[in-house]
Amino acid sequence: MCDTIVVVGRDGVLFAKNSDRDANEAQLLDWRAPREHSPAERVRCTWIDIPQAERTHGVLLSRPFWMWGAEMGANQHGVVIGNEAVFTTRQPMEIGLTGMDLLRLGLERGPRRGRRWT
Repeated sequence: MCDTIVVVGRDGVLFAKNSDRDANEAQLLDWRAPREHSPAERVRCTWIDIPQAERTHGVLLSRPFWMWGAEMGANQHGVVIGNEAVFTTRQPMEIGLTGMDLLRLGLERGPRRGRRWT
């Protein structure tokens, strides 16, 4: 199982996460610059295409080499997200967005500012 820790202090935030993915699965450290997109543009996620946002934030992602989504990442506004496994008895849909796709979409499309820690 994954472990994630966040420490919030006066001098900043420390975010750390490990992964329970296969040790032989390459993880890419991938920088994507902020961009503007045309209204009709679509983006190919891991398994499906969805409408692209008008603007996307710059993101630094750690992601499996074969996947569009990310294990963890940060955006240009200092927002960080890490994925965690979810165990459920519900059957998953056959195809759709992965949890890692949602993580990347959140970093690319989320609000510019989150809660301020003091």
